[in-house]
Amino acid sequence: MQSEVGVPWLHPAWAVFSFFWAFVDAYGIGANDVANSFSTAVASRTITHKQAVGIALFAEAFGAIVLGSSVTDTVRKKIVDVSRFYGEPYVLMMGMGCSSLGSAIWVLVATSFQMPVSSTHATIGAII
Repeated sequence: MQSEVGVPWLHPAWAVFSFFWAFVDAYGIGANDVANSFSTAVASRTITHKQAVGIALFAEAFGAIVLGSSVTDTVRKKIVDVSRFYGEPYVLMMGMGCSSLGSAIWVLVATSFQMPVSSTHATIGAII
């Protein structure tokens, strides 16, 4: 059995930190990207705003569930070599938490200033 790596009391704090910034990042990505999907339909009054939100909720969740594994496999196998973190999983957790922080801040700032921003580039750039 392998011994604990790092500072044991700090691991739950990193998990909370990572979860919080992942949630903020998801909020920013939604604020930036979801409107692109249904703004034309709402502006032309083809569907109401509530209908658009319902469709977007279903489509975004379905896409994440069905296609999310291939995206995470690409990040895990082609962008980040997770085998380097064998024995130090909390270092990987810290890195991914910090990448969520960086991506969240950039996407929210750019969106609030109405700047065009790619949330995919922000996320992958933060990971790299």
